[in-house]
This record gives sequence, C-alpha cells and structure tokens, in this order.
Amino acid sequence: MFNNAYNVLLIDDDIDILDSYQDLLSQEGYQVLAISEPQQIVTKIPDHWIGVVLCDVLLPNISGLTLLEQIIQRDNQIPVIMITGHGDVPMAVDAVKKGATDFLEKPLSPEKLLLKVEQALTKRRTTIEQRQWQLDKLNEKFIGQSEWITNLRNQLQKLANVRIPVFIYGQTGTGRYLAASYLHTLSPYKQCPFIFYECISQDHNVVEALLQQTMNGTLVLKNIQNLHPNQQQLLATTLNKEEVIFRLIIISDIPLLQLIQQQLIIPELYYLFIHTQLELLPLSKHPSDIPAIFTHYVRNSCIRLNKNYLEPHKKLLQNLAQQQWQGNVKELITVAELYVIGLFSEQNSNMNSQIIKTESIKPLDEQVNEYEKQVIEDALIFYQGRINDVATYLDIPRKKLYLRMRKYGIDKKSYKLS
Repeated sequence: MFNNAYNVLLIDDDIDILDSYQDLLSQEGYQVLAISEPQQIVTKIPDHWIGVVLCDVLLPNISGLTLLEQIIQRDNQIPVIMITGHGDVPMAVDAVKKGATDFLEKPLSPEKLLLKVEQALTKRRTTIEQRQWQLDKLNEKFIGQSEWITNLRNQLQKLANVRIPVFIYGQTGTGRYLAASYLHTLSPYKQCPFIFYECISQDHNVVEALLQQTMNGTLVLKNIQNLHPNQQQLLATTLNKEEVIFRLIIISDIPLLQLIQQQLIIPELYYLFIHTQLELLPLSKHPSDIPAIFTHYVRNSCIRLNKNYLEPHKKLLQNLAQQQWQGNVKELITVAELYVIGLFSEQNSNMNSQIIKTESIKPLDEQVNEYEKQVIEDALIFYQGRINDVATYLDIPRKKLYLRMRKYGIDKKSYKLS
C-alpha cells in the first residue's frame, strides 16, 4: 500500500535494475516503493506526499511520459526524475520540458543518483512546508469544515502559487475581497503592490496607470463591466504577452457567463478567466459553517474588547444556522460583536430581516465609545467630579482618564457641586 512512509517511488520494468536501485537507496535510509507495473500507481500517491519519483522513460505497457503527465496533473510540484538509456536522451530532454525535474542516463552513477534524489526531496519538503503554511493561514480566515469551504481553501492555496488571472464572484459579504487579498498575501509576490480599483461607468484611461502602480504585484478590479471595451482590450493584450508581470483578479456580483452573454466583457478577457472562476457562496448555501464562523468572531471580539469568553449556547448556534443572512459573513460578524457586548442573545436569535438589519446598527467601535463615555460620566456624577476617586473606581491611571475625557469632550467642572 502506497502511504506517506515512502519517500521514493521507483518505477522500472527491469526487475534486476529495480532491485539494484532499491538496495542502493534503502542502504542510504530512503523508504522505497519499487514497482514494475505502474498503470494505477498515480491515483494512489498521497496528497501532499513528501517524496520523489524515479521513472524509466521506456515501459512496456505505459509510456514514462504518460506517467509524467498523470503525475503533473495530480500535483505539478512532485519531483520526477526520468531514467533513460543512451538512445533515449532526446525523449528524456522532452520530458524535462514537459515538467520532469531532471533525467539520469543508464548505467546510473550511484553518487549522482543519490545527489539528485536528496536535492529533489529537499525542494519537495520546502514546497510542502510552504503549502501547509498557506493552508494554515487560510484556515484562520475561511472558517468551517463543509466540503465547499474545504475545497475553496485548497483552490486558493494552489492559485496563490501562480500568476494566472482569477475571477471571483458572488453576493456582497461572502468574502470576495478577502479571497483576493489572500491570493496576494500567500503568493511569492506578496512584497509587491496590491492595488484595488472599483471601476466606474465607462472608465476610459485608467488601465495604464493602474498597471504602472501594480509593479509585479496584484491588480484587483471590481465591476469590470463598467470598464470601457478599449481598456478591457488593453488588459487582455497585456495578459496575453509572453512575460506577464502582474496578476489580475476580478471581483464581480455578476457571473462570468452572464457578463459575456450580455456583452459586458470582451471575449478576450472571458477566455482568460474561463478556467479560474471562484464562486463565493452565500451563507445559506453552506449553513453548517455558520456556528464555527460565529464562534470564531465571538472569540476575536472578546480578545479585542478584553472580555471573558462566553461560549455561545448550542440552541443559539442552531438558530443562527437556520437564518438566511442576506448580508452573509459581514452580517454574521456584526451579530457576533453584538453578542459580545450583550446586545444580542438567544432570545432574539430566531430573527428575520424585520427584527434586525445590519444597516441600522452602529459600528461596534462607535457603540463601545458611547458605552465608555457613559461609564465615565456616571462615575464623575457619583464622585462629584473628583478625578482621583473616579480613576481609582475605574481602575485607570489619571493621565489615561484625562485623555479619555478629552476624547469625549468631558469637563470635570460640569460635575462638581457648586
């Protein structure tokens, strides 16, 4: 059985050669899976496998080049070293052009073989460590365990390593901008500029300036249907050049197919995005993730406001998962913040759009400021403006209390008795 215990996959139809290579590698401490009939082996390679493939170019029942193509389709970062006879060198060179890491000629030099294997494994370990770091970062922001959110994290992780254009669409509040920003943050070009621009009706002369600002980084455009066709053409032409020096991400409320059907996007751009579309689903389409998202942002708000964590009741979480959430994740985050400051509870969790609307709710920071101002004013009234007593009661340094009072325009004289 192929599992992560193996770090070398050795493929050759010559049993004697197979045994010889396996003995050599095993003596050096490698865990070798040696096979002579590899027709189904690619499908059994574990995800995120830390290993290297040694594959003969000429095999009786399947071409080594065919195996190479299958491996690349499964994971294009798995190192594959092709083994070739003297007459098959052109084929091996072609394999390198198609994605093989390297090739070795028979008879193999043991020293060269071991060096190539160790170099390939070192690179693969680094690749998997980077991949795991990316997934850990995505797990922190794209919360949940549903099949959809898991696939989304995996897609974002893979797309972060390349510069191909990406089209992200969905309802407001589903995390489109967050996804775009993480495609940049997790990329090899994260130190380069990240430029966001919302297109306005019939923009005529913006693309060239935006490309100059981007400088090898990421350009995110929202509402591309508002961009003049000439500007869309300039984008497409730039992206079709052999050396593309930036990444383009489109954020849209409208699906790509609808944009082309309504002739709101030129065909040249449509074909650039056709294979890299990411739909950010509304919460109502993955309700099983709602409890985890809510709990995550409750914890975050508690930390930010220096409050003790209050575990949401199971019934509350069940009720939240049954709501429609027209504002999607943004609305759920607002409710999590309201819960932390005591303005949302199990009693009003079975809500509808008439009971609570996020547009009528003040931002959390504004609510906290109002609460803090009221606490200070109440203490000043009680202690009749005596700052030392107020500072002691509120457990706050006098200097800090004066700064807060100045922030809210509070004058202690107003609270002293005549």
